[in-house]
Amino acid sequence: MTQMSPHRHHAPTTGIRVDAELAALKGILRLIHALPLDRVRGVAGAVVASGGMAISRLRRVGLSNLEKAFPEKDRAWCEDMLRASFRQLGFMAAELAHFDALTQDNIGDIVGFESVESERAFREMAERREAIIATGHFGNWELFGQAAGLMGAPIHIVHRPLKNARVDDLLTAVRGLAGTKVVYKHAAARDILRLLRKGALVAVPIDQHAPGGSGVPVPFFGRPANTTLGPARLAQIAQVPIQVAVLARIGNTEKHRIVSRPPIPPPKRGKDPAALLEVTTQLNAQFESIVREYPEQWLWMHRRWRVPA
Repeated sequence: MTQMSPHRHHAPTTGIRVDAELAALKGILRLIHALPLDRVRGVAGAVVASGGMAISRLRRVGLSNLEKAFPEKDRAWCEDMLRASFRQLGFMAAELAHFDALTQDNIGDIVGFESVESERAFREMAERREAIIATGHFGNWELFGQAAGLMGAPIHIVHRPLKNARVDDLLTAVRGLAGTKVVYKHAAARDILRLLRKGALVAVPIDQHAPGGSGVPVPFFGRPANTTLGPARLAQIAQVPIQVAVLARIGNTEKHRIVSRPPIPPPKRGKDPAALLEVTTQLNAQFESIVREYPEQWLWMHRRWRVPA
């Protein structure tokens, strides 16, 4: 399959702040890399959980989201889930610094499948090599790309460039260790269609608020959440299936499992917006079912619900 270079972002690549942020990140990653992963993972998780819970804005948004999604749960449960969500970010940072140790031979020791059905769905998608993976900021989403590549199913991921272009380039390089390619969001539609026609697997996050006219209100945990119609529209044009898939951590361990849902057929070609809405509603429902099963692993600190209930 022909590999494509990502369209470059236009953020500044020089400047004191840009250089300082990059130097700080590289220093942290070098320090983590120098320590055994089984020791540093727990420390990183605890540090991020403590720091995250101390940031009032993130704490407020996260608790509000959890209370909306799980009105039957009490405040203490919501706080536990939010702290665990922050902890996942720390785990991910520690594991990302050790991605260079992952190989085709050892990835199976770290990543498995939730069920026989999940494995069958993932294997069939990988063999078909023409699909849109609807995914999100869940568990160690960076490891998901690494695992897919090492399992013989490298993906292209739609990515919103970070404000710091040099940090963004570093993340792109880390992702590329297992063959993951980046498609920048501002040029995604054109590039995704070209990739799909060449037989690629393209991962598109569906769990973030779609601003302005780029999304429509679709139920998520029983509340309208602006959701992009992009995956459904692209599937309709390319006539490829869409499959919800994430990587879920097993407890607080280094073990993970791929959770995937049965593929959804593409909408029939045409101009009926109801067909796109129906598929997008199914995607949200499938993603919601996974978050309900593993609530501590979703990124609750994002303002997902911005439209009136």
